[in-house]
Amino acid sequence: MLRTPAIALLLAVGATAQIVPDGFTVDTLLSDSLIRPTDLCFLPDGRCLIATNSGTIVVYAGGAYGAIGAVPSVSQGGESGLLSIVADPQFATNGHVYVWYTSTLDASMHLDRFTLLGPRTAPTSPNLTLDVASRRVVLDALPNQAAIHNGGSLRFGPDGKLYVSVGDDADSCNAPFPTSGVGCVLRLDVAWMPSTPSAVAPTYSQLDPGTNPLSANTDVAQLVVASGLRNPFRMEIDELTGNLYVGDVGEALSEELNEYVRGAGNPVLRDFGWSRREGLQPGPGCPTDPTAAPVDPIFAEFNAAGWKSIMAGPCYRNRPQVSGFGPSYEGHVFVTDYYSGEIRRLVKSGTAWQVATPVAGQPATASWATGFTNTCALRMGPDGCLWFVRNFFFGEIGRIRRNSVQNGLLAMSGNGQRVATGDVFPSPIVVRALDALGHPVANTAITFSVQGGATLQTPMPVLTDATGHAQATLTATAAGGPVRVFAIQATNGATAAFDLYVRRLTATHAAPQLSIGIANTTDASPAQVPYILLTGFPGVASLATPVGSLCINPTDALAVVMEDGVGVFGGVSLSGNGGTGSPSLNVQYALPPGLLTGLSMRFQAVGLDPITGWFRTNCASIQF
Repeated sequence: MLRTPAIALLLAVGATAQIVPDGFTVDTLLSDSLIRPTDLCFLPDGRCLIATNSGTIVVYAGGAYGAIGAVPSVSQGGESGLLSIVADPQFATNGHVYVWYTSTLDASMHLDRFTLLGPRTAPTSPNLTLDVASRRVVLDALPNQAAIHNGGSLRFGPDGKLYVSVGDDADSCNAPFPTSGVGCVLRLDVAWMPSTPSAVAPTYSQLDPGTNPLSANTDVAQLVVASGLRNPFRMEIDELTGNLYVGDVGEALSEELNEYVRGAGNPVLRDFGWSRREGLQPGPGCPTDPTAAPVDPIFAEFNAAGWKSIMAGPCYRNRPQVSGFGPSYEGHVFVTDYYSGEIRRLVKSGTAWQVATPVAGQPATASWATGFTNTCALRMGPDGCLWFVRNFFFGEIGRIRRNSVQNGLLAMSGNGQRVATGDVFPSPIVVRALDALGHPVANTAITFSVQGGATLQTPMPVLTDATGHAQATLTATAAGGPVRVFAIQATNGATAAFDLYVRRLTATHAAPQLSIGIANTTDASPAQVPYILLTGFPGVASLATPVGSLCINPTDALAVVMEDGVGVFGGVSLSGNGGTGSPSLNVQYALPPGLLTGLSMRFQAVGLDPITGWFRTNCASIQF
């Protein structure tokens, strides 16, 4: 990432004041107690874990803080060190964190898992300890021959998979090729790993979710979802869409921000063009470069403009029940640069991304904020603020927050619903408008909008009734996945937000393999959901149940139970998976050639959520 001696970094600190738009404030949360912080992550209860270059991990708990231990065998200097940290989505149950670092043990990059001891749900407690003896190796064979261009970021996606951005190890000619294991983004399944320590890394096949683009391979390529990257030091993932935003540090011409569009179904392989291209300019190139056109970056800035080490920031999402930046920022992507200290705000217009229109108090036309030199991580916190890490000798953790505003629109009911694709959400989304004294506001216009796999059935806008209430009904679409609903009060811009989910079963056939995927979510911890997966031959009867109609009656002679994680049908598992998801499920079946040719088969599942009980998925069909 870095391009100048360490002394230059010290001289750059404090060179300019931090300027943010009107209505925003910069809070310095932790400074002189940090030496070269590199990354941060958040625990489910809101506490912040901070990685430092030396390997030491610090916890920040609402003002209280302290070092909780150090990752062993971390090599330091230049671009080496402890580079990234992320908490397991099930941290409240398992206490696991993952770290990405350069090691003194060998010339490979290391991804390890550790367990933190201490209270796992205590927002104000800094009393955590890194259990060094709990180390479980995840990856230990990705090359680190050059000691530069190491990447990288560890981030969990909304699909529950762990994504890792990996640098090209200063070998640009290998970057386009997934089999090299460099210049890429990896997608790993780590939920299955036992809680016990292990010094032996799993095989690539064990880490492969089974739905990656090159899952048929038997090498590191089966973990790769993106290639053609130089040094993707910082990457963020949109919590709603699962899209990846990857900042790729350029060589001498341009910095670039790439968007990996996750889309519905299984991920596809994308090539972002290094080394035949740098930003939107021709790159140095290699004799073995692919000829296919790469994916264009959504943002590029010339090094001559002062941008020399780009850092991807988050796709902003307003938090339900929390005062965030507001609807005008929803879905916007933030990006910064280590050297320029500018923060840009990008908005999508049609199919193209562009720098957002300036807001009041913005320091420059293109720059939403300035003065953030040495920022090496820009993340969205659970409080709706932008948190940042400034990396220098006495480092800094801070946040950009919106000043308190009166929000007169309350989310009353309808949040958290989960249905199958095509279903109507059973409860309407209900908000209530109140004035500054808490009195209901009648006959005021509320506009609901939806992001994700659902559509509104209620004409907009909706006028509040005499008690200040307004509501809207939604239907789940075939897209599935997370859904976020916003309500905006026209008179004052007050907002409320709701998070819902659409369960989606997909079935695909690429001879000889049949793949079934069930996208799901749960509040249970651990997130283990057993399924009964059914298929039916033509003519199979349907069945009415308390959770909705099943297109396949499991007792019909033309029905086959493929997975039974519940135990109702003897625990059968034709895939060997066992029929239990965490909470999503992906299973594959090798079909003999010609077995089902010409048949149209239907697939559906019922699941047993440990908290909410039985549910069903949609019914999917395949013509073989």
